[in-house]
Amino acid sequence: MSDWTKLTTADDPIEAGFLRGLLESAGLAVQVRSMELWTVAVEIYYSEGARPSIWVRKCDVARARQVLERRDEVGEGESWTCPDCGERLEAQFTTCWQCGHARGAEV
Repeated sequence: MSDWTKLTTADDPIEAGFLRGLLESAGLAVQVRSMELWTVAVEIYYSEGARPSIWVRKCDVARARQVLERRDEVGEGESWTCPDCGERLEAQFTTCWQCGHARGAEV
């Protein structure tokens, strides 16, 4: 029996990547399945299994659902500047998108 369960289905690869990043940034292991089907004919887009799906470990389902429920919340606190590259980031970002430096990590 598989240790993984389908959490949700994304509309497209961009959303799948966003959801994966969101869940992984919360420390959850994630698998994205059916990405290869996205490139096939548009006619099957709405067929079951044709869109990318997000899978998590069964033991993480409740926590993953909480993360997705909060995905549209604006981060609390103030914007910050990455000490490594100088990129200005909004409060909800815990890692610099430019260089990967973790917020609060020592230089």
